[in-house]
Amino acid sequence: MTNSDRPNEFHHETVIKEATFRKQDILTYQLTSAAIVFGLTIVGIPLLLFVIPLIFLIWPRVIDTWECTLTNRAVHVKKGLFVKVKKTIPLEKITDVGSVQGPIMRKFGLHALSFETAGQSGTVGGALVKLLGIDDSDAFRDLVLDTRDASQSQGTKSMPSVAKVASEEQVLSEIRDSLLRIEEHLKQSD
Repeated sequence: MTNSDRPNEFHHETVIKEATFRKQDILTYQLTSAAIVFGLTIVGIPLLLFVIPLIFLIWPRVIDTWECTLTNRAVHVKKGLFVKVKKTIPLEKITDVGSVQGPIMRKFGLHALSFETAGQSGTVGGALVKLLGIDDSDAFRDLVLDTRDASQSQGTKSMPSVAKVASEEQVLSEIRDSLLRIEEHLKQSD
């Protein structure tokens, strides 16, 4: 389904890009990782007989549930076959979009993107959202960061005068009140 075929479920937002995932490479990566992990132990080798068919049966369906949409205001992520997860990450909260590529991922040309936000709680050193195997992940990462920067610069152009004026008025009122208290105090000491 292309951007134009999908109804806009993001009210008052413009869809910039819908990420696509490299399903076959992700599946091969998962199989290779499982074979390495389970193959390292004598107990794990027989478990491979059960794990590999499960990966073939379940992982394609899991990957099919993955969605990541960049809009002019946020990154929307949906995933989950059994447990459905929906997350909306406002662009102004994104502090970094990390890209990780381990040796096995490098073999398959995959990257894992992690979206980190200001004020994350409960994730020591972790990311709010991690996505594996986005097509052209470097370009998607750059697009997210560029969109964030553009939205922040637009926000500072349209909003600063109101926030700045309110802040300046508050400071001036506090200075006036302080001067009045000083003046009153000086009158009393004379």
